[in-house]
Amino acid sequence: MDHEMTEDIQGTLNAIEQHEWLLDWSRFGERVDALEMLEFQILDRIENVMYLHGHRTDLAVLYRRAAQLWLRLTDINTQLFQCLHDELVASTNPAATLRQQVSTYVGKGTLRDPVGYDDLDVLVNGLFGIDTEPEETRPLKPGMIGYQATPARFILDLVERIPLGPDDVFYDLGSGLGRVALLVGLLTPAQVRGIEYDPGHCAYAQQCARHLPVSRVRFINADARDADVADGTVFFMYTPFRGNLLQNVLDRLKRDAHRRPMTIATYGPCTLDVAQMDWLALSGSQEPDDRELAIFQRL
Repeated sequence: MDHEMTEDIQGTLNAIEQHEWLLDWSRFGERVDALEMLEFQILDRIENVMYLHGHRTDLAVLYRRAAQLWLRLTDINTQLFQCLHDELVASTNPAATLRQQVSTYVGKGTLRDPVGYDDLDVLVNGLFGIDTEPEETRPLKPGMIGYQATPARFILDLVERIPLGPDDVFYDLGSGLGRVALLVGLLTPAQVRGIEYDPGHCAYAQQCARHLPVSRVRFINADARDADVADGTVFFMYTPFRGNLLQNVLDRLKRDAHRRPMTIATYGPCTLDVAQMDWLALSGSQEPDDRELAIFQRL
């Protein structure tokens, strides 16, 4: 069995090493595939075997080869991300530039896990300089849910389905590391606000924003129940709260909704709760689905 595993790893590594075209910037999707294969099918696998059964020279040699190749391919992506970032910052039309970058390097990416992350998420993280997620710096209150990034494809869907203009104020409630707010700020002329309870996550998002052409984006460190969102016209939630806390936030939005039209977009389990609100109507003919973007309009 050990011999079969070594041969399997050797064969996978040889195949990746022979694909010189992986060094071409344009082969982004294939490179992401190769990096995941190196990480999960080779590096993690060897680490687990040697942790359980001790050091093996043959596996150590393969591990060094795989790690060197992983670093080489990662460096290609780092160079690509820096070039695309510089292009975005220098652009007179960041929205058009970002759309062209997505079209060129991602297209219709392959989903990589059950939550729905794909090559677009890898590209967005690289463009925005989002690397490792910082630790939470403040204990969550009852009803708050820990950070999980919204799959970027749903935000592209959102800006296609909701015509955000310069008079709109978009709020991401539970903005985490800022991906949603930054994407909306780059792709639309709306004013954009991210409300984030954790100070460390909020500071991280602010740092990312400083390196992007998003002067209309601000991140506010606050509890969503206390933040001043009275000027908001469009709100987004990727299930940042549940139970009474979610209901409290929705009650507050309901009080503000009588002043102007209001749109609420949701993703994840909170969609089913928002669908129960008698002052909101789900757009389109779809049934509420927590696996898809849902858009609600104030009645």
